[in-house]
Amino acid sequence: MKKRKTIAVIAADVFNDYMNRIFVGISEQCKVLGYDVITFLMAFNLDSGNLIQQGEENIFTLVKKNIIDGVVLMAGNLASQNLIDKFVKVFSKWGIPVVALDYEFDFCESIYADDVQLFEQMTDHFIDVHGCSRIMCLTGPEGSRPAETRLKGYRQSMEKHGLEIRDGDIVYGDFWKIVSQRLAKDFIDGRREVPDAVVCANDTMARYLASALVKGGFNIPEDIRISGYDGTNDAVMNIPSISTVLPENERMGARAICILHEKISGISEEPVETLEHGKLLFARSCGCGSATKHSVDTREEYHNRVERYESYYNKSGMLESLMEEDNLDGLLHKVNGFVYAVNGLDTYMLCLNKNWDNIEGDEEDYVREGYASIMEARMVYTTKKTDFGSRSFRSNDILPHFISEYCEEPSMFFLLPVHFMDRCFGYSIFKFSDIRCAASNVFAQWNKNISVALEFLRVRTKLLSMNQRTFMSSIRDTLTGIYNRHGFNRMAEGIFRKACQEKKQLFIIIADLDRLKMINDNYGHIEGDNAITAVANALNMSCEMNEVCARTGGDEFAIIGCGDYTPEKIEKHYRYIYDYLTRYNASAKKGYNVGVSLGCFCEVPDENEPLDKYLKIADTLMYENKVKRKKFRED
Repeated sequence: MKKRKTIAVIAADVFNDYMNRIFVGISEQCKVLGYDVITFLMAFNLDSGNLIQQGEENIFTLVKKNIIDGVVLMAGNLASQNLIDKFVKVFSKWGIPVVALDYEFDFCESIYADDVQLFEQMTDHFIDVHGCSRIMCLTGPEGSRPAETRLKGYRQSMEKHGLEIRDGDIVYGDFWKIVSQRLAKDFIDGRREVPDAVVCANDTMARYLASALVKGGFNIPEDIRISGYDGTNDAVMNIPSISTVLPENERMGARAICILHEKISGISEEPVETLEHGKLLFARSCGCGSATKHSVDTREEYHNRVERYESYYNKSGMLESLMEEDNLDGLLHKVNGFVYAVNGLDTYMLCLNKNWDNIEGDEEDYVREGYASIMEARMVYTTKKTDFGSRSFRSNDILPHFISEYCEEPSMFFLLPVHFMDRCFGYSIFKFSDIRCAASNVFAQWNKNISVALEFLRVRTKLLSMNQRTFMSSIRDTLTGIYNRHGFNRMAEGIFRKACQEKKQLFIIIADLDRLKMINDNYGHIEGDNAITAVANALNMSCEMNEVCARTGGDEFAIIGCGDYTPEKIEKHYRYIYDYLTRYNASAKKGYNVGVSLGCFCEVPDENEPLDKYLKIADTLMYENKVKRKKFRED
């Protein structure tokens, strides 16, 4: 299957109505023109440069020139100027088509919502319908394109109606609450004459202005009329509801794709005609009730599409449930049980760096920037089934080469980083059946839970591994690698109980290295250690799976096991040990021979007797053997 051309969308988040309408336009236009869309998102949109933000911004390192045919850069949606500067530096060098939304750049075309006419119409409404003559405009930061174009619409309306714009009637704000609240306080305290109306350049300023005035004793719209801009649900559902402008965001998103398409293909296209045009929504804050039905419909839709699923998620206990799991497979199966909380989820992939948990590596040695060259899709959810098998792909491809098996048509994919602080685990790929469902931030919170649960699993596994190593080192002899006395005691008790309960023979060999003091005194302690190691190897290699070998003292060793033992089997043990040492002595060619004295006990034990009784029997037999061997050497 031939790969479709791909548009990259660089954004901070889509978790609001304003941004979501732009994405609806991008998605619908790309479907018509046959493009896939990869949207790179962050759950946190800060300008702090801390470790969390580094982990979030790492998602943008996936953007590759050879994969992407064009870019929609939503720079106005990014809080970090440093990040914006990085994109400018990279994209201007790449030379691929870029369109910026709500932000002005020299190296690429920038587009904005066509808001002059709509803002003019809202101002006209206050004049023509409500008879307002003294109207103020609260706009955004001076010099910013949206602030100035909306101000232009206000000016055009006032001029064509022959109304004076007096000093102080134009207030530059911040698109946030500070200037709105300050303006309200000026009205309340009498420092400013109260106008008939205030047209605000966004809904946030309008909402905060209205709320502050109501708290100060004003009645809206009786004492003052207010309008906003953006058409947000927050404005429609505010008390009082805010008259607002629903901008042509859907068509703006589609226009961006049409511009890129012409740059890529040379073919000019018009935006999809079914996309929503800009319009005015009149509500309580201007004294109209024509938006009542829209308000009710919006409220109902918002509940069904967002609030209901946020309630599901908030009550799910997802994070706590994921943190119960002690392995990745169990965690992923738990994740699958929570897909119901993400409205409209069509496809989901969890793509992890190979060796994402780095259990064997140094704690400070982990992926901070970029992604592993080989990624593993560890979970692929679709509405038909969920696949938990691991499938590898190259991170340079961004999307797995097998994604067409799940998404045959041109699609929009949302990518969110999976990380803890600056520790990169991988990324998630989301595809929605309806882009409007992405207006909820539940899927970002859902993704964050996976990130936290993975870190919890990684740390727990690391601690278990460290504890296991600490435990193993406490029961292993550092020189020979076999069990030490502490380890032997732990293992021997279990074997003894098994022999007693199952009425099996308890098999014990006690061994003692011959003439260790002589070797140390005449050849040095290094040679003594070599002799100890040779005996340990001889004993350990003679053992079967159900037997344990240990160094229980400086030159003392023990083997213990339980089962069905014949005299031939015991003799085989002895023969292997002595043959091993004979071969060792022949090849080592030391000035001494390594020898060992052995004593054996092999009977069904009495459960009323202690293990120590049988160890002493074997030890006594070993000592007798040692005396005989010494006498033989002297003879």
